[in-house]
Amino acid sequence: MSITRRQFLLSTAGAAAGFILPSFYTRVLVFVDQFGEPLLEPPSLVREELIVCTDRCNELNLGDPYYEPPSITWREYADKYYMGSLEELEDNWELSGPAIDEEVPWDVMIDVFIRTDSANAKAYRMLESLDLGPKLTGPDAVGSLVFTDGACPGNDYLGVAAEDDITISLLQQRLNDLGTGVLLVVY
Repeated sequence: MSITRRQFLLSTAGAAAGFILPSFYTRVLVFVDQFGEPLLEPPSLVREELIVCTDRCNELNLGDPYYEPPSITWREYADKYYMGSLEELEDNWELSGPAIDEEVPWDVMIDVFIRTDSANAKAYRMLESLDLGPKLTGPDAVGSLVFTDGACPGNDYLGVAAEDDITISLLQQRLNDLGTGVLLVVY
């Protein structure tokens, strides 16, 4: 279980070092105040979209945020998700014979799906792997991305959310600075 925050730091040193220029931050503040939405300057070449779900507290999603776990058999589950052998899976889940080709129950599938193939987990892993800037806070820190790896004991949620429209704007700018080709789309 861990919840961490990533913020953007203002600096005149330049965005290449992982900082946001004060002039851009001022533009963002004016735009958000005037229009009530984030300032999203698209990348020159869009390679993929990162969806911001406003109905989920600005949760970020790489892919369809409403995609449900697929129906798969225990054999397919073993190939894709299980760390042990097929025989170990059969022993652990007390499967025998043709049961290995039956559908995995939804409550079992959802536990692995939300950490691996859900759109929010994919967004978490993508953003966590990028140099979004220093993991520091202080007087020059602005915006806030909240990375959640299990909100509480027994919870397998893996996701990231933007605190507000300012954070969404700053994230788009940082993604552009990194040349990711990722476009933020607000739903």
